Amino acid sequence: MLEVVIKTAAPNWCRNIYGNGVMVLKQIWLDKDGKVKALASLKSVDGCRDIVIRDHDCELAKAILGSGAMVVLAHVRKDGILWTLACTWEEFKNLINSLNNLDLGYELIWKSSFFEKRDGLSYELSYKELEMLRLALEYGYFENPKKIKLRDLAKMLEISEATASDLIRRALKKLLKNVFTRHLY
Repeated sequence: MLEVVIKTAAPNWCRNIYGNGVMVLKQIWLDKDGKVKALASLKSVDGCRDIVIRDHDCELAKAILGSGAMVVLAHVRKDGILWTLACTWEEFKNLINSLNNLDLGYELIWKSSFFEKRDGLSYELSYKELEMLRLALEYGYFENPKKIKLRDLAKMLEISEATASDLIRRALKKLLKNVFTRHLY
């Protein structure tokens, strides 16, 4: 599995939706009819609001989603869109072919394997670690003040509080090692 970051131009429709602010696509997908749907946040000097985009015909989004790549996050600004994607090597090849066929200028910013092994060590998260972090983030464990207590997270997963604490610490350690080793090599 690859992590890919690509910068593309921002189509005119994007600029019409968000004006001078920033639009963050939180979720984006193609429906059964091939129309683009998305959940986005618009951030501007006037504040932040969530919007739903329905039945859109964006050729850029269709090319990216049609390649098989998953959009993890997309930041839309005046100067372009920064797409963070997850895909296989085959999907990456499809993505590049699709972007080339659009004759759209794009820049490959980053491409690497998720959680590569370094020095023989794997920093890949286990399913339990990933699920614990997802719930902790979703329910506000990392907020200040915390919106949920560790014992409540543990109850949700039917594990002890000590195990929940251990899962979070191991997962965060792996993520931090991944981030820091990526910048050291």
